[in-house]
Formats: sequence, structure tokens, C-alpha cells
Amino acid sequence: MGSFVLPTPHTLHPTPYTPHPTPYTPHPTPHTPHPTPYTPHPTPYTPHPTPHTLHPTPHTPHPTPHTLFQVSRL
Repeated sequence: MGSFVLPTPHTLHPTPYTPHPTPYTPHPTPHTPHPTPYTPHPTPYTPHPTPHTLHPTPHTPHPTPHTLFQVSRL
């Protein structure tokens, strides 16, 4: 009984993997917080002291509607 041989043996890929020539490096100047942090406005918002109210007497139509004058021809 002879040994079994594959007709086309496996070969490695001709160009093996190589790492990227320039490896990753962190950014030279890391982030720092802003020197003056946020502070709320010194005078907070307050509502206007006198709120708006509707006019006390609502509008009503004039009691006598407008009519044209009768002009007599002489």
C-alpha cells in the first residue's frame, strides 16, 4: 500500500503580511478642558412683575349702525 500525496500541495501566499510601516501613535497634544469653565449668568431670568391682562371693557359695536344721508335733489 503506497502513501497518498495530494496532486497540488499547499503553498504559502507569495507576499506575506507585513505590518504598516508607520504604526499608530497618539496625538502629541492631548485634549485639556477649557481654562474657564461655564458658569450660569449672574442674574437669572425672572418673569415680568406685572403680567399682561386683557382690557377690562371689551369692544362692542356701536349701538346705531351707520346709514347714508338722504340727499334731496332740488
